[in-house]
Amino acid sequence: MTRDPAITSKIMASVRNRDTGPELVLRRELHRRGLRYRLRTNLPGRPDLVFPGARVAVFVDGDYWHGNTWRLRGAESFDSYFDARANGDFWRDKITRNIDRDRDVNLSLAEAGWLVIRIWESDLHRDLSSCADRVQGSVHATRQPKAGLV
Repeated sequence: MTRDPAITSKIMASVRNRDTGPELVLRRELHRRGLRYRLRTNLPGRPDLVFPGARVAVFVDGDYWHGNTWRLRGAESFDSYFDARANGDFWRDKITRNIDRDRDVNLSLAEAGWLVIRIWESDLHRDLSSCADRVQGSVHATRQPKAGLV
């Protein structure tokens, strides 16, 4: 089955790249726990949540766009998942570029002294509390003491 390119274009234009449902769920839970964060920064990769004092950058990664869907759907491998798809080579290349970019962003931020946390969208759906615990624990563990306080 092939879809009209105009329909595909309309669908792709509606895909959000920020303020997604999973991001909002995590943000609400962290805010409820008393954590405060920034949303818009100039950091590489544009993290979804940033804790400047703790130097923690959080990304909420969509399973499809960041290469986790093949695991969720029980495929044998990343490649085999796309072998069975229409335009599989195109999507495999697109998702591979996203994965490579994510790795480069992680390295860039780590070299600049940031802790990077990546959370799969599916993990948020499965266990929001554990995901929030992971962020909260990292923020508290890496937070810098205020100047003059012991």
